[in-house]
Amino acid sequence: MKMTVYFDGAFWAALIEYADVKGQYKAFRYVFGKEPKDEDILAFIYRDLGKWQSRYDHINTHVSADSSALSPKKSNPKRMQREMNKAKRKPVTSTKAQMAMQEIHDSLKKERRLQSKEERDAAKALKYQQKQEKRRQKKKGH
Repeated sequence: MKMTVYFDGAFWAALIEYADVKGQYKAFRYVFGKEPKDEDILAFIYRDLGKWQSRYDHINTHVSADSSALSPKKSNPKRMQREMNKAKRKPVTSTKAQMAMQEIHDSLKKERRLQSKEERDAAKALKYQQKQEKRRQKKKGH
């Protein structure tokens, strides 16, 4: 495990890099805010570090194979040009830690999307059930 405390221009932050039980490389960033004293850093290590690590334990950080690289298809040259320009505009991740943090961020985003979709569907089903129940009550003739 490696922890680097640095100033990113606005806030003081810690970059924690480690390998989990499965041997997967993981990294996350913890923002301290103002310049941390030694006591603040030690308090983070002893109190909060375990919670932060367990938050990311269920996330796999291996890079999936790109399907376009596996099957070389003949593609439209204009499309290839657009894709190259799009790739140029994308910010470059320079370190392994940044790539791992981006993967963790993307997977958490997917989880949140799935969870909110399930909640929306459940609310929609509940509303439908209430509507059906109301229709049945009207037909009873109370």
